[in-house]
Amino acid sequence: MADEALPSWFTGEPSAVCSLLPQPLLMTGLFRSLLTSHFCTSRNIQTPDLRQLIWQETPPSGILIESKHRWRPDMTQNRPAVIIGRNAYQNQRIGIGDRHQPSPRNTEGTHYATMWLGSHSLFCIGGTGAQAELLATEVQRELTEFGEEIRKTMRLHRFAVTEVSAIHELEESTENFVVHVTVGYAFQELWLVRAQTPPLRRISLSMILDL
Repeated sequence: MADEALPSWFTGEPSAVCSLLPQPLLMTGLFRSLLTSHFCTSRNIQTPDLRQLIWQETPPSGILIESKHRWRPDMTQNRPAVIIGRNAYQNQRIGIGDRHQPSPRNTEGTHYATMWLGSHSLFCIGGTGAQAELLATEVQRELTEFGEEIRKTMRLHRFAVTEVSAIHELEESTENFVVHVTVGYAFQELWLVRAQTPPLRRISLSMILDL
């Protein structure tokens, strides 16, 4: 195991941005930050054949780490890359009408809760099949080994690598191969509704019927 720590911003209590819940864009940024921190020095890289792939913010960088919506095939060229893309989110109801039982000290209003299941795929691209396989293994190990720390810091109910795909030729380029690493996670969304006026008084029939 590499002698490595989580990025400095990742220690301690979550920042104010975490109060927005693990939105897709926030999770994409999380994965990019983790991987750029991992590949910024050869000391972190477990696989000897990948230790020359040092990431830098400005060119030349030994590896490209970018979100899927900002990536173009010509950006990869001959470099290995990890392209980060999110998948669909699914809702899992955990109660009738999403009702949630509050703590005895907080009974004002109606409390609700629901569970969201999400995932991201990290596409590990290499110039050879072997390089893509090694890169996928490196990414998988990083996320697996720090998975519990990520889960606690981001206040997730679940965080785990769920799949490492078979190897494929990259459709956009016949000279590159790709293996995708899928990470699944779950988080709870909680909210409170306070009634300000009787419900029917808030409905304007003139607006509905165009009177």
